[in-house]
Amino acid sequence: MASVDAMDIVNKLFTGSKDLSKEVDVALKAMTADALEGKKKDIASNWMNPTDTPEEETDETDHGND
Repeated sequence: MASVDAMDIVNKLFTGSKDLSKEVDVALKAMTADALEGKKKDIASNWMNPTDTPEEETDETDHGND
């Protein structure tokens, strides 16, 4: 299901008004700003958490025979 903000944009596009570019632009920028702010909070909350990635193994191709 579409979000309320997305439905508002669609409704503005199909209301029959002539120039909606400014209204749609403002609505899209607001949605983008909200999404970016949410992503920044997500990254900040997990910033210092340890990762579960294993240590890299070295691949010695010469097997110690230089």
